Amino acid sequence: MGIRTDEKIVNYIRKKMQKSHKVVAVLGIEMLVEGGGCDLDSNDENYRVEEEYGFCPEDILSTSFFNAKVEKFYRFYKKEILGMKLHATPAHDALVRLQNQGKLSAVICQNYHGIPENVPLNNVIDLNGNININQCPHCDKDFDIQYIVNSKGIPQCDHCKVAIRPGIRLIGERVDTKLMTQVAIACDTADVMLILGKNMYHDRLEYSAAPEQEQLKVLFSKNEFERNGKVDFIIRDDICEFLPLIID
Repeated sequence: MGIRTDEKIVNYIRKKMQKSHKVVAVLGIEMLVEGGGCDLDSNDENYRVEEEYGFCPEDILSTSFFNAKVEKFYRFYKKEILGMKLHATPAHDALVRLQNQGKLSAVICQNYHGIPENVPLNNVIDLNGNININQCPHCDKDFDIQYIVNSKGIPQCDHCKVAIRPGIRLIGERVDTKLMTQVAIACDTADVMLILGKNMYHDRLEYSAAPEQEQLKVLFSKNEFERNGKVDFIIRDDICEFLPLIID
């Protein structure tokens, strides 16, 4: 397929990576799509979901919708979110190599699905929760993802008989303060930020270093209209092709 990015830019980023000591990788929607997931926020998917469910994904994945229409929420959630078949990519392998070099200080996952099971990445911050964590809101009993998938209709706590709360951050809810603190510290001290796709549903978080910290910010985005003065480079290439090129 080939790399579109100018070779001079590729070499510049590679040299910066070689000299780096603390790299933070932010996993966004492009990383999910390259791993076999689906961008439910795209125009085509928004239209398809609204035709099938009567609401757009952003509405369904909200706190108010979960509280008011939990049966329809779980019909969507089980099929569209839990139904994604994800796999590791060469980009994950590149991040593992970076970790083995002692340079990867944090992985900030903005997607609900977390890191594939067979990818040994450490210090992962699931900023928006994780589909593998599910809990009864009354007794706090934990339930695994298979319990949710295999349940008929609304997954209920086998003790309290109430709807189980999925372990993702629904739209309208605040990010956990402790997680935000971890993210802020990681971003402030990083010398390279790899922003591997934007977040879902335009719920954007800005990443900025402390004023005294020299930092390279590289954003990966397939959106040709994306303009962002807060990053040094916007890469249009596939992450799984580009990342292995800049990580020895």
